[in-house]
This record gives sequence, structure tokens and C-alpha cells, in this order.
Amino acid sequence: MQNLKSLQQALTELTPQGAMVEVAVLAGSLAIAYGLVWLLNRGAQSSGRSIWFGARLYDGVLFPLAALLAGVVARWGLKDVLPVGLLRLAVPILTSLVVIRLSVQVLRTAFPSSLLVRRLERTVSWMVWGGLVLWLTGALPFLMEEMEDVQWRIGGATVSLLMMLQGAISAGAVLLLVLWMSATIEAQLLKGAVGTSISARKMAANATRAMLLVIGVLIALTAVGMPLGALSVLGGAIGVGIGLGLQKLAANYVSGFVILAERSLRIGDLVRVDSFEGHIT
Repeated sequence: MQNLKSLQQALTELTPQGAMVEVAVLAGSLAIAYGLVWLLNRGAQSSGRSIWFGARLYDGVLFPLAALLAGVVARWGLKDVLPVGLLRLAVPILTSLVVIRLSVQVLRTAFPSSLLVRRLERTVSWMVWGGLVLWLTGALPFLMEEMEDVQWRIGGATVSLLMMLQGAISAGAVLLLVLWMSATIEAQLLKGAVGTSISARKMAANATRAMLLVIGVLIALTAVGMPLGALSVLGGAIGVGIGLGLQKLAANYVSGFVILAERSLRIGDLVRVDSFEGHIT
């Protein structure tokens, strides 16, 4: 709240000359960030589809991250010269952009052909920009106090709406980190794999991803103070859901490991069923 008040005061004290200086410095920071990303992408000979660079130079995580660092340095250098307002406003905007680009690129890398991921990308973007607007308008502290007052008991423990929201955000952040780690591990395991070893490596990659996801969710929920009793109730609800409606999904997931372990079908095999054929990927 104090940061918001100081930002509003700096914006009101901003003169036209100071605004022109900050606009020029901000444009220079963006230009420096773009040039740095262009040089790194050219030197690394990237294919343009990585998390850091993306399909285009400004699509990846590196461009908004470099622009954010340049903006922070510029704000620190000008804070004793003039009342910095626009640069202080640009920092949370660039931070939100870093969060959005990181989330989108990790999801695209982990699930490259999922239609659900595309919808989830829009949801993440709206949530991040909405949180930024609430913070800038000063409504976020009031909203957090109201959510803290909404409480109920789960498994003998008191849980508030704010606690559940913080747990969901923490779990989402941990899941993004886990997906990034698992995608990196999978890429390293499958690099140069041929013949019979590719199925075993794929099974190891899938098992590692599942284990990291479970550990990540447990760490995220316990980090925000979610009681273990509530987690046990949630686990029981998931078990009932699997028993009633998700049997086929769970069976298919386990069957994938069985097929990989038995090596009856391997990645790269050509399969023909009636008039349909294709390679297993």
C-alpha cells in the first residue's frame, strides 16, 4: 500500500520535461533489451521455439525480463535526479508481462498440441492483468481482507478463501517450475535416444514428471499453511472421482507405462489399423 501511494505521488509530481526524459529512457531500455535478445538468439543459433526466445524475439521470456532489468537500473539511476513516475509504473507492468510470457511458454513446451492450454493461456493473462489493475487502483488490500473473512471448516481445520487462493497461486507457480524442469529433463533423456532405449527413456521421463508434479503440489499447499487434514479430504475426493468417473483416464495413463515397459510398441514404429496408419510419437 505504501508503494502504491508513493507511485501516485510521483505521478502527480511529474513534469512534462521529466515525462519526456522517462519516455526516452524507457524506449531506450526496450531497444537495449531487444538488441540483447537478438544478439543472444543469433549467437545461440536458436530454432525460435525455446522458452527464452519464443517463436519471435519478443514472444519469449528473455525480452520482457531484460526490459525489466533495464527499467529497474534506469529507475535507480534517475531516482535522485527527478521524481520517477513512469518508470515506476513500467516496472510492475513488465513484471506482469514476464509472469505471463513464462507461464505461456512453459505450458506450450510441456503441452505443445493441447487446445486446453490455449484457453488456459488467456485465463492466466486475464488473472495477471486483473491483479495488476487491482493493485494500481488500491483495491487489492481491501479485497484480500474481505476474502480473509470468508472461512469454513474442512477436515476439522479452518480454511479461508484467501488461503485457498494463495494456495492455488503457489501451486500454479510450483507446477510451472515442475513442468519446466520435467520438460528439460525429458529433452535431455530423449536426446540421441534410438532403438529400444527410447521407450525406456520416455517412461523414465513420464515417471519423473508425475513424481515432480505430486511433490510440487504438496510443497505448494503446505507452504501457504494448508492443513494436512484438508489435503486428506481433497485426496479422498480425488479418489472418489477416479473411482466413479475417471477410471478410463487413469487406466489409460497406467497402460501407457505398461506398453512402454513391455516394449510391445515403441516410439517410431509404424502402426496400421484397417485403413489408418501412422508413426507412434
